Amino acid sequence: MRRALILLPLLLLLAGCRTSLFEGLDEDQANRIVAALSHHGINGYKERNPDRTWNITVDDADAVVATELASAYALPRGGHANLGDLFSRQGLISSPEEDRVRYVYGLSQELSETLEKMDGVLLARVHIVLPEKDPMDSTQDTLPSASVMMRYRSDYNLEPMRDRIRALVAGGVEGLTPARVSLTLVAVTPVLTFPGDCAAGGDVASAAGAVAATSCEEAGGYTPSRSTAMLGVLALLVLLMSGSIWLWRSGRRTWFKPKKRGAATGGSVQPNSGSHAGGDA
Repeated sequence: MRRALILLPLLLLLAGCRTSLFEGLDEDQANRIVAALSHHGINGYKERNPDRTWNITVDDADAVVATELASAYALPRGGHANLGDLFSRQGLISSPEEDRVRYVYGLSQELSETLEKMDGVLLARVHIVLPEKDPMDSTQDTLPSASVMMRYRSDYNLEPMRDRIRALVAGGVEGLTPARVSLTLVAVTPVLTFPGDCAAGGDVASAAGAVAATSCEEAGGYTPSRSTAMLGVLALLVLLMSGSIWLWRSGRRTWFKPKKRGAATGGSVQPNSGSHAGGDA
């Protein structure tokens, strides 16, 4: 019995192993990942580090699907630089060319961050081209241009907002017009709504190129973790083994043994020594 009880936590520990998905995240990044995974029935666990960063772990059985879902959602999101940080250096003298490159980079980063604030947008990249003016060539095209790529959730429709997005980018760059903004919209994110046959065990609907989510077995969209079910089965088996071993060692197996012949007569049988004694007398 004691050995079985010692093996129980070891088996539970082996069955409940987790895989580290991401490390060193800030709290906002960690919350976004946990929320995205929970939409697809995957349990993500947050673990806080001493340096106030967060780690995300998942059950071993869900590691592959969780990695693919995080990639489809473009998570975790990286930080964006801003012009204030780029030009806050003290005591260093930079050339006009360096300042120009830093300005273009900071402007692209700020516009990318602004576009990512829109509902449904997962990732935005803005590339700005500011041609240098050549005083010796008056025919040179010096008008700025921009190229924008946006990945968005397929349950959002950004197509009607193309003109607004172009106007937003053009308004952030001096001399840029909406006509010179090239915009590419890519819908690659799994749809978060469940199909009509979800109660029958159908998979979550997904967009083209997206990762298929785990099957939902309940109308509410909740999918029990496979590791949780495995833990329950192992715990039940260990308890059954523990009970069997305890019964075996305690001697409670008498129902398997045949009854003795003298057990049915009870105390009616007299010892032979008494009869012999009477005969001698």
